[in-house]
Amino acid sequence: MQKTIAKINLKAIKNNAEAFKSLTGKKLCAVVKANAYGHGAIATANVLESVADFFAVALIEEGLEIRQAVCDKEILVLTPPTHTSEVVYLFDERFIASVGDLKTAKLIERVAFLRKKKIKVHLKINTGMNRYGASLFEIGKICKFLSQSEYVLVTGAYSHLYCSDEKTARAQREIFLRAKKICERYYQNLTFHLSATYGCLLGSDFHFDAVRVGLGLYGYLPCGLTGEVSARANELHLQKAMKVYAKIISSKRYAFGGLGYGKDFTGEVEKGKEIHLLRVGYADGFLRRKYNGTLGAKENTSPLCMDACLRFGRKQRGRYVCILADAEKTAKETGTIAYEVLCKATARANFEFLYE
Repeated sequence: MQKTIAKINLKAIKNNAEAFKSLTGKKLCAVVKANAYGHGAIATANVLESVADFFAVALIEEGLEIRQAVCDKEILVLTPPTHTSEVVYLFDERFIASVGDLKTAKLIERVAFLRKKKIKVHLKINTGMNRYGASLFEIGKICKFLSQSEYVLVTGAYSHLYCSDEKTARAQREIFLRAKKICERYYQNLTFHLSATYGCLLGSDFHFDAVRVGLGLYGYLPCGLTGEVSARANELHLQKAMKVYAKIISSKRYAFGGLGYGKDFTGEVEKGKEIHLLRVGYADGFLRRKYNGTLGAKENTSPLCMDACLRFGRKQRGRYVCILADAEKTAKETGTIAYEVLCKATARANFEFLYE
């Protein structure tokens, strides 16, 4: 048909997961939010079920999708609930809830008490990102309150490193250690997790009981790694798991006018120059900029025009060509990050799952 095609190498994702687990020697929390970073959440969860110890999603809705694939694994919902109806879903689907303030703790405890039903939660600690999470002052209050609950079971605590800088990361780790000591006054045998993909590379001091790996599962690491961190990254031998292909709709010679919307290319193209039309546009997750992110764009493409993009050169009509093989390279060309490229690139693609 006419959609872009996303070819996802599930074996690469599984190999990447096993590499992180081998490097750290800790429990693996596989982060499959945002449709597994654009790679297809259900297929990704299926292939990781034998490797991951538990999963993480951003939203309850994402958790509901993953539950179809992994019936027996725990699923941590990273966004704290704000309403009773959300807490009910957390109960019914046996999700682990995130608690980052006293209001959330009281909401969950109230629903648990009324239902006379137990629920697991992980405490979220704010170590500097200031997204979700309790401060050192608040965490003690939350622990004291929930320790008196018959139904709310605190089974873990976590935070998130917000900067790919070792000095900043170590400062965050110190805050997390202080929060850990507070938690341990009230609970035993909690699962503590601080590190995402970058933190895994900082060494065993950052690994605690589990690591949460997202971007790394799909073959990508933070930019600018140096020293021991870079050496550990090389040990992983990660494989990029996604390639995106678009169909060539037509191939012809330029006659007159512009290329795409506006006049950016008017007068820049010689008459008779060969051009071809790719069926990919910004509704497919590619950016409308001069260098729009399609493979080879910097040399030979015009801006996107809604559902299509013109490129120079003669190509066979009906062929599929690779337009995304390395999201990091694409991100640099378009002034964004690999995470955004991956999540958008399969916005309306047909998926082909491979295991090779």
